[in-house]
Amino acid sequence: MMKSEDSAGYMTNLAARLFAQAMERAIRPHGVAVAYVPVFFALSGGREMTQAELARHAALEQPTMAATLSRMERDGMLVRRPHPEDGRKMLIGLAPEAREKLEAVAGAVASINGVALGGLTADERRIYLDLLGKIAGNLGVSLERG
Repeated sequence: MMKSEDSAGYMTNLAARLFAQAMERAIRPHGVAVAYVPVFFALSGGREMTQAELARHAALEQPTMAATLSRMERDGMLVRRPHPEDGRKMLIGLAPEAREKLEAVAGAVASINGVALGGLTADERRIYLDLLGKIAGNLGVSLERG
């Protein structure tokens, strides 16, 4: 019988849930929800993207991204402006209030990554991240194929 510790899916899901719980605890006092973090990453540095681009960047379905963006807009975290080349689309960027929170969010991410990867050597960290990237790539290709 297979043990949960031997399942890549189970262990990845467990780690993801624990990361999310730790992030929630660290960033909630700043008025930022965990679901906002991929949008913060994507739009940091003053970048702007369409909703479709954000959904692809965060590997989320369009309805999920739309709901996240609606909540962020409600919370005063986003600004939207017409796309200069396609009037049917809107470009989305971080509002000044959200940009002020970037440092706190980045600090929380760095701290939690430090805790999670604590005890690993620099080589182990690199190997772990390389392998995780390959796993994500494999799953992404598999999903694209249907």
